[in-house]
Amino acid sequence: MVDDLMSDMRRRYEDLTQSQKRIAEAIVEDPEFVAFATVDKLAGRLGVSPSTVVRFAYRLGLNGYQDLQERVRVQVRSQIRGAAGKGEPLPALAHLEGSVHAQSLARDIENLDRTVAELSVEVIDSAVEAIHDARRVYVVGGMASDGLATFAALTLGRLHGDAVMIRNDGHAGPALYEASREDTFLALSFPPYASHTVAVVDQARKRRSKIIAITDSLISPIAQRAEIVLPVHVAGVATQNSLVAPLAVINVLLNGVSARSPHARSRARAIMDLMDGWDSFVLKGDMKGEQ
Repeated sequence: MVDDLMSDMRRRYEDLTQSQKRIAEAIVEDPEFVAFATVDKLAGRLGVSPSTVVRFAYRLGLNGYQDLQERVRVQVRSQIRGAAGKGEPLPALAHLEGSVHAQSLARDIENLDRTVAELSVEVIDSAVEAIHDARRVYVVGGMASDGLATFAALTLGRLHGDAVMIRNDGHAGPALYEASREDTFLALSFPPYASHTVAVVDQARKRRSKIIAITDSLISPIAQRAEIVLPVHVAGVATQNSLVAPLAVINVLLNGVSARSPHARSRARAIMDLMDGWDSFVLKGDMKGEQ
């Protein structure tokens, strides 16, 4: 039920009015308020009319505001159950004595827990299949997520055989020119969202390539443009996002591709052996696909 609501909002987001988009964003950003606020209070906070809120519910195929609110309440209750006990200090962090280091690690663990709770086996399987079956996999991630994209592209090159990292430089044009409907794009984007990533995804859509998004919201700029969305939690303690959960999800996809392809592991191992022959590593010998 909750998944249907979020999927409907993502699917219809581009066709919503600006006022309706504010309502959708409020449901994603502050579901606790929406779950228990009257229609007048929600309308007042967002600067829209109560009738606009009701029309938004009807636009999603629901039976008015009460039906919308009940679906949001289901989401809130599930989050509360998943967060039970999270207010207590984690035993593993006790020796850090409540320092900012403990706060940082606790937030990473919380983000990972919340991300895992919201992952769907079906969505993960569809993403793995799209990567495995692609002629070529393009990976893009701007600004802070560039490092994650580099890791994903490097490892996919060993496992899949044809992976291209798209950076914001002169090489992006020629790479995109070759893209087709037989290819898959893996895009990573988190607030404040790199405009380059959105532009690359728009080009991928024009070429009818399949798009997988790893992003923080089902209605983020690239989520609106993707067929497959893997939502992750990235809220940080300081000014930067926490990228622990996105990295974990990338690992899930890489391990899924490796498990799906009978030749992926042997290919990766052969490549590592080749690099070993070039004195690329401090530790010599059988690397077994490790770095």
